[in-house]
Amino acid sequence: MTEPVLEVRDLVKHFPVRRGLRRRTTDAVRAVDGVSFTIRAGRTLGVVGESGSGKSTLARTLLGIERPTSGQVLVDGEDVAHLSRAGRRQLRRDVQMVFQDPYTALNPRMSVGQIVGEPFAVHRVRPPRGRTSAVGELLELVGLDPGQVNRYPHQFSGGQRQRIGIARALALRPRILVCDEPVSALDVSVQGQVVNLLQDLQDELGLAYLFIAHDLGVVRHVADEIAVMYLGRLVEQGPPGDVYDRALHPYTQALLSALPVPDPAVRLTDSRAIMVEGEPPSPVDPPAGCAFHTRCPLARQLGEGARADGGTGAGRCASTPPSLEPHGAGAAHDGTAPSHRAACHFARTLPTPATVEA
Repeated sequence: MTEPVLEVRDLVKHFPVRRGLRRRTTDAVRAVDGVSFTIRAGRTLGVVGESGSGKSTLARTLLGIERPTSGQVLVDGEDVAHLSRAGRRQLRRDVQMVFQDPYTALNPRMSVGQIVGEPFAVHRVRPPRGRTSAVGELLELVGLDPGQVNRYPHQFSGGQRQRIGIARALALRPRILVCDEPVSALDVSVQGQVVNLLQDLQDELGLAYLFIAHDLGVVRHVADEIAVMYLGRLVEQGPPGDVYDRALHPYTQALLSALPVPDPAVRLTDSRAIMVEGEPPSPVDPPAGCAFHTRCPLARQLGEGARADGGTGAGRCASTPPSLEPHGAGAAHDGTAPSHRAACHFARTLPTPATVEA
């Protein structure tokens, strides 16, 4: 079994909160709070969650833009936080990013040829057949006409601009692509084309993807494994089939129940949706115990007298943080760990809601 290309071990990233004239640190924003996962070559980990759950901070920390507060980010076994200057330069070649908005990710004053060829200039790389030829090959690889190198970004559609961004990310032949909501700013008709392009490139080049999105339908289509984030923590992780068909965490079940239903008749009559009340808590002062318990319909039900676990009630949710534990007898695709894990005290005892199964 191949070694992981990217390994994250108990990653924590806190941003200090400074107040007063002397700018003293009084607290911290807990953006990422103990996240662990691995990605192998040719595999995709999809990360989903609400805005503010820490997905983009996780991506920036993996790229080395943000220095972790604690924990480790290992790329090919090398700790990103302790790389030499030459090692960090190599990291920027091995790990590239595809941005969310293709309209702002490209310099409007640079031609397509200059944009795609810029990584060669920054890293002082001389392609064997010259930069012009390499840029043409990259554009052709992402489905664009190499004869359009002298055009500017405003002369392309949104989907074409995202293809230009992907071509730029592939210029230095990276091993890992961090895709931060790469299709959320595109028309629905174009999203499928870009997703299919990313999958084709992965099959051809053996890339490892960290695919961040809020659209669970897109993530199910592209990911080999799904991780659900809430307030900087992973609350559920597993293969798409397990997570979507047998969601074990109330937050995941709520996200799935919010998916649009294609049948209008079902959409108008279905009353089984799981309602999550209120806004996510502040990452400066997260709730004790389970971070989701203040909005969890299950914790609210237990607080009203139901006893799904034999009598412990909702007090356990408010006092004891649940760990990400395996559930079920399945094994992961690599054969090294159980496939489906959830951070919920009642994941073993509560049935999956019918709305998720449907």
